[in-house]
Amino acid sequence: FPQDESKSFGVISWGAAAAVLAKATKVIVKTPHEAMGVPTKEANASGLRATKQLTSMLKDQSFTEIPAVIAESNIIMQEMRCILGKVEELGKGDFAIGTVAAFEAGIIDIPFAPSRFNAGKVMPARDNSGAVRLLEIGNIPFTKDLRDFHREKLEQRAAFENRPVSFQMVIDDVYAIGKGFLVGRPK
Repeated sequence: FPQDESKSFGVISWGAAAAVLAKATKVIVKTPHEAMGVPTKEANASGLRATKQLTSMLKDQSFTEIPAVIAESNIIMQEMRCILGKVEELGKGDFAIGTVAAFEAGIIDIPFAPSRFNAGKVMPARDNSGAVRLLEIGNIPFTKDLRDFHREKLEQRAAFENRPVSFQMVIDDVYAIGKGFLVGRPK
């Protein structure tokens, strides 16, 4: 996360815009002090105000008819069905019980989450257009087609950057935002 406050608000606004345009029902709000430790209540309030501003500005916008958005939505729906189908199976129809079991089995796994209940086996990297893909899928029950899709997208980026698909992409992407970029490209 950028240490510069102005750059931080750019990242906060980008996240808010993505959430609103995707018609998300929940937005994770960041603060301009994210890179420096525990934020103050004032920093939390600033992050909330910036997010609310973007939410208000974009609430009536729709990007759902764009072919690339439709294609990405279809992938996300397939991924969701794989995960929730397994959650339902583990819980024998009870999603609450299934969710607990899914976390224990690494079926639900959140990259970089500090929780001891999270498996931490999933590793994201951005594809050549900046979309988040999975370098390591862990125990998420994706179909072979979905696994191949993620791999192919990362291989396209690797070819463009003339490097192998590797964990270095994850590292580069983590640092990219703080440097003002979406995708961590090698120099």
